[in-house]
Amino acid sequence: MNRSSTDPRWRGLFLAGAAGAALTAACIPLQVLLFIAWPPPASRDVADWFGLFNANPVRGLLSMDLVMMVEQVLLVPAVVSLWVLLRRGNESLMTLAAPLWLAGGFLFIGSNTAFEMLSLARGYAAASTEAARAGYLAAGQGMLASYLDMGTGFVLGYVISSVGGLLAAAAMLRTAGWHVAGRVLLVGTLLGLCIFLPVVGIPLSLLSVLVLVVWYALVTVRLGRLAAAGRGPATDTARPAAALPTRA
Repeated sequence: MNRSSTDPRWRGLFLAGAAGAALTAACIPLQVLLFIAWPPPASRDVADWFGLFNANPVRGLLSMDLVMMVEQVLLVPAVVSLWVLLRRGNESLMTLAAPLWLAGGFLFIGSNTAFEMLSLARGYAAASTEAARAGYLAAGQGMLASYLDMGTGFVLGYVISSVGGLLAAAAMLRTAGWHVAGRVLLVGTLLGLCIFLPVVGIPLSLLSVLVLVVWYALVTVRLGRLAAAGRGPATDTARPAAALPTRA
């Protein structure tokens, strides 16, 4: 039996992880509803975005994925909880998976330029000369391109967190009792990486979000049970190598 799942000292972490996973799952439909109710500017015209930020700063931030940034923070206790539960027998996988997953998420947050756009929009509104306004427009164009056109920070964060997710999925597939969650995470992560493909990339990446909602629900239930009971099932240990299927 995995002693870390029975140690009452971890109950607070598992409870936080369950709450984080549940709130992340809830944020996904919330983001969709907000985009339907408050669609972002259809064009990449910086003046339109500045107008949105100045008219309604909250709506402007939400249009540039504020909810998705919150999701990355909410996932932290869930990722740490998975490290605690899956590291036994999967030390190498989880020691790589957890920091990569977390680092990718915070790189993604750092790549988002929503608050920079808010600051530039206020400066643009307060500018008294055409030259000053032109400068703010040029700076805003760079900020939009950096995030909406998937700049370096976005791409690195996305790829690194995906690698962490794939490693965690491998650890789940090697651990009895986590196989379903491992398969769901594997499929969701692979679909998410399709975002870089032409034409079909965006639809497939959107499909990955729906798959990952199922994974968040599975993690919520599992961590919630551990937090409530203060112990985990005996199947939380990794399978011995001899029990793993081998290729013919």
